[in-house]
Amino acid sequence: MVDVPSLPQPQRLVLAELSGTARRYGTDGMRDAPREVAVAAVRAVTEDPVLLGIQAGVALVDPHGINGPIVELLQAAGADMAVAREHAVEVRQRLDRSGIATSAEGVVADDRHHQGDDGDHRGQ
Repeated sequence: MVDVPSLPQPQRLVLAELSGTARRYGTDGMRDAPREVAVAAVRAVTEDPVLLGIQAGVALVDPHGINGPIVELLQAAGADMAVAREHAVEVRQRLDRSGIATSAEGVVADDRHHQGDDGDHRGQ
């Protein structure tokens, strides 16, 4: 498994940027951009298949059932999907330990709801 906290800070910063870019082109304001533009935007952040896989793993544990396009985008950009699956297991385990139940599919089962589509996802 990939222990994200043990990654060097520069890689964690890349993951933060990657998260925003993947969300922007996967489900938010730029979701209608041509696929090649979206993939290029993701690859401009990183082409590292492990980092792409880590982010895909986070997206696989989807609290609202809407992150499929993010996973597909990261996969198209070259994500190592074996890393994604391993990291998804780790994320699920962390959620379980924190008391947030996940379904068999890995989707977080809680009663938090998205409060708007302004890009502000704090508290989710």
